[in-house]
Amino acid sequence: MDSPVGDWINSRALGDVTEICVMSPIRLGRVPGERRTFEERLRFKIDRLMQRAEQGKPNVLNRIFTIHFARMLVIRPDQYLTFSGSPGFPEPSKPGNGPRPRFDPYLEDGASTGKGPQYRSWLFTEVIFDGDIKVYFRDIAEMIAGEFDEVFENCEEFPGTGDFGKFWNWIRKYQIRNDLFLSAYPNLSVARIKQLEDFKNRFDAFVSRVRSPTGERAESMDELFDEFLRESQQYGYGFPAQGGVYQPRPIKAEG
Repeated sequence: MDSPVGDWINSRALGDVTEICVMSPIRLGRVPGERRTFEERLRFKIDRLMQRAEQGKPNVLNRIFTIHFARMLVIRPDQYLTFSGSPGFPEPSKPGNGPRPRFDPYLEDGASTGKGPQYRSWLFTEVIFDGDIKVYFRDIAEMIAGEFDEVFENCEEFPGTGDFGKFWNWIRKYQIRNDLFLSAYPNLSVARIKQLEDFKNRFDAFVSRVRSPTGERAESMDELFDEFLRESQQYGYGFPAQGGVYQPRPIKAEG
């Protein structure tokens, strides 16, 4: 059973679009049996997702068809402790003295000796998606559990997605308040936006077939328009079900 929410943060919603921000502590030290730290392994996993996105290749997040926007970034101690006055933390550079000092977790977080403060990096995750927050995380637990676990197992206390109650409580524990949430299309789902994009592409293709570059009109405009309507009215093919993505039918080539 899920624990009572108590004073946990609530996600904001605009129309049918919801947001969530999670800031989770990254584990200290090296991964057992590896030379990499947990932070380095985490960055590697995130970089692989980023590379596939930059190359236009499908990635695991494509299986969650409700995602409008996602962001993951590592926040390091040399960023959030600047001007903090924390003992042992390097002071920020004075104007004209170059960039601020780089924080070295091996030397300054006290993890190796167990003495002194343990400064650590944090993983900030923000997602904007369609619908209910709990439904969204159930989709994650059912559709991309393994890949999701590979990323967040580098964070403290992460229980995995196998026990949804524990997974849900971990998310809520590290959720932070979003002070400003805006959505350009609060009443349009991702599937609907893709559908409208497909419709616009088909309409542009139709126009190019009925009007030549010189402005001459095609003789069979009525037939072409009927064909355009038939293709644009039906969206049964490839329309998203649970775990699916919107896949438009191929548009006929001009001529």
